Parts: sequence; structure tokens; C-alpha cells
Amino acid sequence: MPRKLNLPQRPSCPYCHHPKVYVNSRYFRRAPDGSLTQVFSFICPNCKRTFSFPKAPRSPNPNKRFNFSYPRCPHCNTTMEIYKIRSSFVRFRCRKCKYKSNVYLLKNSSPQTNILPFSPNYPLFICLLAFILFFSNLSFRQIRNVLSLNGYSPSVSTIYRWIKALSSAIKFTPIHFEVLCVDEKFEKLASKGKTDTIYVFLAVSFDNYLIANFRVSLNRDTLQAIKLISPCQPKLVLSDGLTSYAQACEYLNISHKTISSRVNQAVESRNSLLAMFTQIRRGFKKLSNVIEYIKAFVVLHNIKRKLRMQEPGDWVKIQKPLIEYVLNHFEELFAFG
Repeated sequence: MPRKLNLPQRPSCPYCHHPKVYVNSRYFRRAPDGSLTQVFSFICPNCKRTFSFPKAPRSPNPNKRFNFSYPRCPHCNTTMEIYKIRSSFVRFRCRKCKYKSNVYLLKNSSPQTNILPFSPNYPLFICLLAFILFFSNLSFRQIRNVLSLNGYSPSVSTIYRWIKALSSAIKFTPIHFEVLCVDEKFEKLASKGKTDTIYVFLAVSFDNYLIANFRVSLNRDTLQAIKLISPCQPKLVLSDGLTSYAQACEYLNISHKTISSRVNQAVESRNSLLAMFTQIRRGFKKLSNVIEYIKAFVVLHNIKRKLRMQEPGDWVKIQKPLIEYVLNHFEELFAFG
């Protein structure tokens, strides 16, 4: 039978606010500074719940492997335990219901929570990984297979919603270069039983192969060439001989020079990378989707190019720094309305 408390300051039950509680047990808890604090465990005769008083600070657990708080099970609200430790993530498991979850470790060894306005059950790392793999020429089912190796198996439609939302939210600003190489390539737009031809214009820097600007249009005329070149404010434009570029440069009072496609490798090689991406997509069905996908392709290409110039090597070695860069600069790259 629990003993009745006989102290001048009698705590009340924090759950039902019952004024009379009983002592259930007494013990000492060591504070982080090494001092001992006597703690009483009480039981409420009304709701039969137990609680501790006073709330003494806990000393750090010397057996704890990581300094972040361990996740709780979403089903039974129990603190999960470490199940497996890998180089990039830690897999936790619930003691009661055996539910498993991953916490990904990057620079600060802190769990990556999802701050996106969708898919709260998946960490931000997984959404961005699917986004980057999509623009690395992987199909939706291939992306799902890669994510399943990390302990997550979202549906193909879920991955599509991630990529669609991130592509529309990514920010792009035209870059100023003195010498630009411009060219266009056509793609097929299949919508409502019709097949139209759309043109993707690219303006690429002659020095470092960064994509300075892009345009997606149904027409290939002088107006689109002006909108492509004008935001970059170049001094010299190199093209393969399309009349629209020469007329646009004359209108903008910019020097223009015609070169062969073999010399114009800065933009021809970017067109080849874009063709590899669009070939995996097997065409497009909406013009708005094409604009968003090309915008995200351009932004990720420029980030890859900058990382590769800093650390020369294979594109495979760029994937891990690319994910870390997108995570660290998430607020700079994306804007959700």
C-alpha cells in the first residue's frame, strides 16, 4: 500500500489535478555536475498514474552512441533502439511493435527532418535523393529500387509528386557572361492525341560550360532569341548560323559570330546531356511540365559543373557532394509558395 505524503509542499497530479497523491518510491538521480538529487515517484489515487517530483536533470548516458535524440515509434510512442549502423544512416527499431525507421547521418550527424509541405512520413534526404536521381537519367521504378535499399519504398506516384513539386519550386536566375554559345534542339510534345514540336533554347558560357539561360517555346523566331540572350548581357554571341540569333544580336547591339557545330561544343555537349535526359522521359505531355523539368535540369547541371570544377573526377564521385550541397542550401535553391 503506498504511503501518504507528509510534506509541506504537496504536489498535485499533473494529469487529473487531484490534490492528494501518495509516495510510490524514492530514489536518487545523478545530475550532470555529479551531485545527487532525491526524487520521489508518486501515484495518483484518482487516475492511477505515476509521476516524478522534482524533475531532476538527467546525466548523459555514457553508452549512447549518438548525441541526437533517438526517434520515437509513431505507433506506440516508445523510444526506439539502434538496430543497425551503416556509414550514412542508422536504422532504429521499436522494442514493442518492431517498427523500423532510418536516421541519416551527414556532416553534423543530426537527423534530417522533412520541412517540405508534403510527405511528412519521409525525411527530406529521401525526397531530395529521388529528385537528384530523376535528373541523373533514372526512371521512376529505378528510383524506387534505390530508395528501397535505404529502407523506404514509396510508390511511383509519390515519387512523381516529389519531383513535380521540387521542380516547380526550384529557383533559377540567368547568369551574366561575356561570351555565350547559343543553340536550340527540338522535342516532341504529345498532348490530347496531337504531337507538336517544341524548341528548347540554351545559352552556355564559352569558358566554363555553365548554362546561363534557357527558353522553352513552340516557335523558333527572333523574339525567343532576344529573350534568351538579353538577360545574360553578353558582349559576343556564337551560334551555328540561325538567322534569328543574328537578328537578335543586331537588335540588342551585341557582336555576333557564326561558327560550325564542331567548334560550338560548349552548347552542343549540353544538348547531348539534355537529349539523354529527355530520352529516358519518352516525351512530354504538358508544356508546363517541360519548362519545370528543364529549369531543374539546368540548376542541377550548374551545381554539378561547379562541384566538378572544384574537385575534378568522375560524375559518380559528384553524387554525394551534390546531395550535401542541396541539403545545406535548401532554402536558397527552393521557394515554396
